[in-house]
Amino acid sequence: MHAEDPITPARAEQRLCERLQLHGEPAESLLRAMRAGNAGRQAVVLSPRALQGYEPPFACEVGTAFPWLPARVRIPAAGEIPTRHADYAAGLYYVLDLSSCWEGAALSALPQEPQRSLDMCAAPGGKSMLLAAQVALHDHTANEVNAARRGILRQNAELCGLPNTRITGLRPDQWGKSGELFDLILVDAPCSGQSLLCKGMKNPGCLGASMVQGNAKRQRGILLAAVRCVAPGGHLLYTTCTYDVEENERVMAYITRRVRGFKACEIPSLTPYRTWLADFPAYRLLPHHGAGAGGFCCLLRREN
Repeated sequence: MHAEDPITPARAEQRLCERLQLHGEPAESLLRAMRAGNAGRQAVVLSPRALQGYEPPFACEVGTAFPWLPARVRIPAAGEIPTRHADYAAGLYYVLDLSSCWEGAALSALPQEPQRSLDMCAAPGGKSMLLAAQVALHDHTANEVNAARRGILRQNAELCGLPNTRITGLRPDQWGKSGELFDLILVDAPCSGQSLLCKGMKNPGCLGASMVQGNAKRQRGILLAAVRCVAPGGHLLYTTCTYDVEENERVMAYITRRVRGFKACEIPSLTPYRTWLADFPAYRLLPHHGAGAGGFCCLLRREN
């Protein structure tokens, strides 16, 4: 534990529930999922290399309880391992947690296809894959500042055949000063990653106030740079894989207060998940909802 945050794991869990205003059974459901570590749920996104009519070489769930699921996303049946098939190595599909697809479903609210798009924190490539599965990539930039992660991003983009895509490594502040404008910017922000606990992965300190506040500060900085690159009438999709309100609703509230001309958009397909922690449209998925480890999304529009 950090010296400024000397609390027990049990107290950290309790504090998270308090911040989320969860009590009784909803709070217990969240804590059970975090402790069990088995809420992760795989999904596969058909890549641009997968021709129309292609289906993965493994059993998938027939029908779905998830009406928000993008058309080119499949949910493997129980016991299937998508990564063991040759089609995976050939780049015909990309594997990620179902909750990431839930976040990507926010793109269904775009009124038109973006002509220029930027994935600002792109590695390893999941959000760019989801974008390519829902709209045509006309002029797409996948950016990753970390050189090692940028290499993985490049490999995935080439393997899956992302069209009209360039790979860059600029810092957010460099983008903010670049003068480039995009119709759509994806900010899958670095975060405390509390949902990793629900996948059974260790993430020491992710519930601590110092880690949460440090990430929130970083997220605000990234977004203040990103909004400068949104073209008039364009959109910015903010997503995280963490639960704390400080990194989600409060970051969005800060941006819409600080920057004129940005407004949160309704996402009709995600209406059942609208957050109770903000007075503007934003959406959160928790692990006990049954659609993966959880996440948060908010779609902003820049007025003309």
